[in-house]
Amino acid sequence: MVSFFKDKSAVSVFWLIIICCGLHVYSLIHPPVLSISQGEGFFYYLLQPFENLQPYTISVIYILLIFLLALQINFVCNDLQLLSKQSYTPALAFVLLSALLPAFNTISAALLSCSIFTWILYSACRLYNKPNAKSSIYDLGFLTAVSIILYYPLLPLALIVFIIFIVIRPFKLNEFFILLFGILTPFYLLISYLFLKGELSLLPLPRQLFDFYIIIKPQMPLIIITIAVAAGITIWSMLVVQQTGTRELIQVRKSWALVGILLIFLIPGILFIHNAWPLALFIAMVPASCYIGFAFGSIPRNVIPVVFFWLLIGLSIYNNWFAKY
Repeated sequence: MVSFFKDKSAVSVFWLIIICCGLHVYSLIHPPVLSISQGEGFFYYLLQPFENLQPYTISVIYILLIFLLALQINFVCNDLQLLSKQSYTPALAFVLLSALLPAFNTISAALLSCSIFTWILYSACRLYNKPNAKSSIYDLGFLTAVSIILYYPLLPLALIVFIIFIVIRPFKLNEFFILLFGILTPFYLLISYLFLKGELSLLPLPRQLFDFYIIIKPQMPLIIITIAVAAGITIWSMLVVQQTGTRELIQVRKSWALVGILLIFLIPGILFIHNAWPLALFIAMVPASCYIGFAFGSIPRNVIPVVFFWLLIGLSIYNNWFAKY
């Protein structure tokens, strides 16, 4: 089945639609909930109009969002030449990961933030050896700050983007300050606007922002097993990338380093930002899909990708249809 996605063709898109609709048919029978909280970020105000939508409409929007996000991640991987050849395996990986738990059956700020996060990854990787990159560096900082304002669990990006900047480009002090100003600009504009309106209370205090609280449910062992399996497959994929990385161009190797940095350093945001768990796992699915997509597409005639594919399918079916939450 994985072989159907190893080529970039219309047939691959057809099978991707089948897999996406098949795995998320649960969303048509049990319409997704609209999860919005003022404590998650300013996406709260953008999502409020969706509260009055009909359940079936929300189901269609949810499946469409998953499919479009999968295509967006796939485009980034192919355009940055992260894959051994053009394929749809990163899109397949994202669809598989997004269907693992019933908790993911939600239209949330985390899901919408995946699109912005993917473009941040894409923009950062394209900075390598880019001449006259000052405007692009400023835009990267600006987009990073906007993503944090919209969804607070992306707060680690404020630090990650500087690490990425050092990895992807030779250090220049003026470019460093351009990135800093790009990050500060949206915060300055937002604070000024709220101050003039007398609504600074909309901004969260540190004690409201940081928290370590995971709801313990009777099904927690199954959730942990599912996440552990997904993490194990991602780690295996990272090892596959590392083993073949020495043969890649330096730009591709640096891009993979950025993907790894984002995956690792986003974990604190998932665990320690208030209301982040478990929906913030959607953000981690983006770099994880890049790795898994590479491993699925680059290993010829190997049973391991097939086993992992059906293992993820099996977990999705069991967790959504048979496990009692």
